[in-house]
Amino acid sequence: MDDDVKASPIDRSVGSRLRELRLERKLSAREVAEAAQVSPSYLSRLEHGKVSPTVATLARVVQAMGESVARVFGDREAGPLVRKADRRVVHNRGAVDEIVTPVSATRLEVLETTVAPGAGSGSEPYHHPGDEECVLVLEGALAIWLGVPGQKHLLEKGDAVTFPCRTPHRWENPGTEPARVLWVITPAGY
Repeated sequence: MDDDVKASPIDRSVGSRLRELRLERKLSAREVAEAAQVSPSYLSRLEHGKVSPTVATLARVVQAMGESVARVFGDREAGPLVRKADRRVVHNRGAVDEIVTPVSATRLEVLETTVAPGAGSGSEPYHHPGDEECVLVLEGALAIWLGVPGQKHLLEKGDAVTFPCRTPHRWENPGTEPARVLWVITPAGY
């Protein structure tokens, strides 16, 4: 399934990084597109920053290359300290992820995400390599669907849910105010 949302400057840098990683791994666009279940033309538009992928699509493309999402967004030379002003920030369809842990972290990844009302990961459930994922709502509300066909859980401020990373899941802010959510994923670099 191809996504067709207008891209931002962030998407252009993500797209060029995806292309760079694909070429580094000596993979053809057709191989990656087939493995990621997207069309070759969609992959080309993604690599050229012309579309903004859903979380599910980005995860599939990265997995098809045998890479981690963390590798798309940074280098491994950073130290252990991450100041708020220095967080890597990823904008994705009404959600803003701030990566709290350094790129060098291997056992744990923490993201603080602000999700606009009505925004989410998309209608398609996704999963990713890893062990466990914990989602804690700091402000607002978040609906999260786990499994297939997808059991819906409504999380409000202070609520958390933990599940295996390979469980198909999707999420969205059902409220009228932005939600602030903490994601803790083991190991790092899904």
